[in-house]
Amino acid sequence: MEEDAFNEAAAQSSLLTCAFNQDGGCLAVGTTSGFSVHNLHPSYARTVNRELQGGIGLVEMLFRCNLMALVGGGPSPQAPPHRVLIWDDHIPKEIGELSFRQVVLQVRLRKDAIAVALRDRVYVYHLADLSLRDKIYTADNVHGLLCLSTQIQDMVLACPSVTTGHVRVELYGLRKTVLLEAHESSLRGLALTADGTKVATASLKGTVIRLWDVASATCLQEFRRGVERATITCLSFSWDYKWLACTSDKGTAHVFEVDTPEDREEKKKEEASSSITQMFFSTVRRSVEGDAKKSVCQVRGVPHPQACAFVAEATNLLAIAGWDADGNGVLLISEFQEGAEARRVGYHVLCQSAVTDESDEERRRRRLRGWTPQVPQTPEGGRLYVGERVEIDEKGMDQIRFEEGDDDDEFVAVTTVKAEESGESKSTVDGLISGTITTPVESPQSEAGSSSQTTDEAARSNLSGTVGDSVRTEPLGDGSEIQSP
Repeated sequence: MEEDAFNEAAAQSSLLTCAFNQDGGCLAVGTTSGFSVHNLHPSYARTVNRELQGGIGLVEMLFRCNLMALVGGGPSPQAPPHRVLIWDDHIPKEIGELSFRQVVLQVRLRKDAIAVALRDRVYVYHLADLSLRDKIYTADNVHGLLCLSTQIQDMVLACPSVTTGHVRVELYGLRKTVLLEAHESSLRGLALTADGTKVATASLKGTVIRLWDVASATCLQEFRRGVERATITCLSFSWDYKWLACTSDKGTAHVFEVDTPEDREEKKKEEASSSITQMFFSTVRRSVEGDAKKSVCQVRGVPHPQACAFVAEATNLLAIAGWDADGNGVLLISEFQEGAEARRVGYHVLCQSAVTDESDEERRRRRLRGWTPQVPQTPEGGRLYVGERVEIDEKGMDQIRFEEGDDDDEFVAVTTVKAEESGESKSTVDGLISGTITTPVESPQSEAGSSSQTTDEAARSNLSGTVGDSVRTEPLGDGSEIQSP
């Protein structure tokens, strides 16, 4: 444990990561000893608590079903940080695994796909059989920025482009790629609406947030977070796309109002019908204040926020998760209203700080100095390449099928389907089970994207080689299946 300038032990938080599910109704928390799932609406409750032998650095839920994606983290990770564990919480154990040559920085799930962000590329797999669907090269993506649409059948993916500050949006249903010249500096925040029609971006400066229309690749709005530089930790849309939330290391969550198409049309009509005098004063005001809109409400209460989300099926409820001043993992649920102070609805401690022997005087002096929690880092966190090749371990997972539930609030059951039932050819299944190494055939979308790669991309592609892009499957041998809860 590190020592500060006053020879006091720097407290390390047991909270490693926290992430909301796709509809904002649940919160997944990864700690140095496992993970837990917390239900937020209509009442708060910890529904799952798994004590493991190591830490979990990334947790990604799939709505409210028993399928999750886990990545090890902390000083003693549950699994190496370059592996993604497909976890079935009904068993509970992992049923599949993705292994890469780089440390995994982000994982996103939807019902038909799983996307993994590495330092310089993004892999997209079919969730049913973990077969490779696409590979996208990016700029240096240190923060693992990656988003997927979850409300429509045809997937939309957003990630950094190969050019610094630009965003690449893949429209798989239209077989189209859209490039957004979002910022001049590197990206720090990225959010995609559930229907994949709008993208919100933030740069390393953290002062301006831009809202983009995917279809036309135009900037619809600009939002002003503040005038001082800040590190954006999360961007999140509401399910009705009316609000956009932003959290930063300043300890304040900003809520912005997104203009509807009707609002934008009304604004254009007002500008067209305005007089010369009104246009002059409007131009002067924009030159002084700028065109960026300010937040309609600010929420405080979590000094070091990490994630935020609008709570599903609730009116104007914003959930913020992160660390408090003592390094404890906390959750704040607030009700916001335009032009008014946010009202606290709930405040919950998710996990305690790893240091408990700190005196009151030491805690007081630490807070006066503006101390921030020290999150344990993975031993291999600073290394880019950690393995030899990309591997897939199916562990007896044949095909995944989702069962439709009667109630949207209930957990969706996930079951496996045998190859004969799914109509797969027996020769293909035999080839997978035999453990042979095959080179996956990339989709036409991937081929179209690869044709526009720069020379630098080609060099990085040659670095991995054919073996680095190969896929290997290994059966578990126990014949385990995912059962409905």
